[in-house]
Amino acid sequence: MTEVNEVKPPGRPKVAARPRNFSLVHQASCETQHFNALRRQRTINHRNELESGMLRGKQILQKLNDEGIELIWAADGNERIRFAALLSSSAPLPEFIGAIVKSFHACGISLNHLETRRSKKKRNSTEEIEEFDVLADCDGTKDELIGAASNLIQEHNQLTNFALYKRDPHADVPWFPRHISELDKCSNCVTKYEPTTDPRHPGNGDDVYIARRKFLNDQASQYKHGQPFPIVDYSEAEHATWKAVFEKLCNLHGSHTCSTYRKNLQFLLDEGVITTDRIPQLRRINEYLQKKTGFILRPCSGLLSARDFLASLAFRVFQTTTYLRHGASPHHSPEPDLIHELLGHVPMFADPLIAQMSQDIGLMSLGATDEQIEKLATVYWFIIEFGLCREDGKLKAIGAGLLSAYGELMHACSDAPEHREFDPAITAVQKYEDSDYQPLYFVANSIQDALVKLRQFALSMERPFSVVYNPFTQSVEVIEQTFDLDAAFARLRMEFSSISHAIDKLNTKNHLTNGK
Repeated sequence: MTEVNEVKPPGRPKVAARPRNFSLVHQASCETQHFNALRRQRTINHRNELESGMLRGKQILQKLNDEGIELIWAADGNERIRFAALLSSSAPLPEFIGAIVKSFHACGISLNHLETRRSKKKRNSTEEIEEFDVLADCDGTKDELIGAASNLIQEHNQLTNFALYKRDPHADVPWFPRHISELDKCSNCVTKYEPTTDPRHPGNGDDVYIARRKFLNDQASQYKHGQPFPIVDYSEAEHATWKAVFEKLCNLHGSHTCSTYRKNLQFLLDEGVITTDRIPQLRRINEYLQKKTGFILRPCSGLLSARDFLASLAFRVFQTTTYLRHGASPHHSPEPDLIHELLGHVPMFADPLIAQMSQDIGLMSLGATDEQIEKLATVYWFIIEFGLCREDGKLKAIGAGLLSAYGELMHACSDAPEHREFDPAITAVQKYEDSDYQPLYFVANSIQDALVKLRQFALSMERPFSVVYNPFTQSVEVIEQTFDLDAAFARLRMEFSSISHAIDKLNTKNHLTNGK
């Protein structure tokens, strides 16, 4: 049985009074569903357009897959395109291959490679029917493709499947920033939990709070890379909210938070970067973090898309809100706010391993599919926002969502929820609770253990390229071929040379000292 801390968690809410509908995971899930629906409707429209404009080959559209429709629709009539055709037939294999070669050759399609396999047997009303699949690597023009497909469908009536796929590995890679300055394109707030429209918001109906929040959000949305960070003159009421949260959380720091958090928070307090009674400025926070791990905070006006938020982490940039939760509900906020960012994330970003783990998640997200983004956002949620680790046989918080919320912190470290070992492959597909305290938390053996597992998980994510971060130019380098690594290897050789030189100097010094 897992040993837990002695403080009992507060009672669970009787109703869903603590909505977490505005989390990164929910945002990523909504994005996936939204984009899938848009893509599906787009394909239907393109299918109709092709059907109305085709003089021949309309039968193709009845059999063709969605990606095939998009490939034909987007292709220029005279431009040669490379594609893969997956064909299935109930005819004998020699007859099937002959029909493919004849139809494609007659229309000018180049067949670069053919593979065959025995498909699963299918049963009709009287017998089992054996089918064969042929995968063909081809290139040709749009008109040649339509002609070849039309001929094959008309002349080979045993054809049961006709699918086309793009062979360009970069064709569907989403845009992603290559330089830190391009994060200006990744800072548009797409989801807001607004006190003006949502009656569940504690600030609903408070005109002063609403006006203050709008002012800070407008200020953040106007920020561009390279500009000096705006100084915010926080009100005494805002400072009071900060103090109330900080002092209450201090009661749990020794018993419920990991040693990494306690150590880094103490450093921040000792150097006066953070104080218990005054809200710090982002400029001062960034001066400190850059010296520690190279991370910086960048102001934004609310919850970004999951893709944009994760892309920022690749550059060691954390997009942060500048407004505070409402003073009527100081110990919980169902959306990111400045208290969550500064008391939850900043002490952890001052740790090299957490900084590296966050950047690794960001680098994995660059050019990822929508489905991969949703998985990465889920991993981020369960380890960087709500993760736990074991220290001295006890559960300790490492996630910012716990470190900045008194009730959830007590709940997570108690024996009320379920605790599972952190495994990114499993965590990535775990559903999350959006209306109450989490019923499940993932536990790492250590921060180092979480980082190792995360990097192993990265190897399983398919992308047509890899990326390497260049800290000197604050840019990402796309790696597709061996020579793309030349610059990274050159940096590594220079660093290794400096380290070797330092070791030689130390050895010489020790030798002289021992000789005396």
